[in-house]
Amino acid sequence: MLLRRGWVTLAALALTWCAPAAGEEWSRAYIRHLPDSAFAGVETMPDGRKVRHLPHHDESGALDLAHLRAARSRLGQVRWADPVNAEIARLHLEEHWREAGR
Repeated sequence: MLLRRGWVTLAALALTWCAPAAGEEWSRAYIRHLPDSAFAGVETMPDGRKVRHLPHHDESGALDLAHLRAARSRLGQVRWADPVNAEIARLHLEEHWREAGR
């Protein structure tokens, strides 16, 4: 168990050290380690897989404006399992956009 904790701690430190600066492109590894709350939509597929769409918050939970812009522009390209989730994600992103004064 101690070894597992050590790896988790090491992974958390590596993620912190490798975190991109604001506005930089996020790597797949960075996105993979983000919490579900960093995404505009999270769907569970019929086979049980979780699919997360449109990341726009960083690992601290802060809104990243560059990724918010990208998420808004890609909203129509996402294949949603349920169209209701697309509308929920759109409203979520638009609320952030208004709060950011855009």
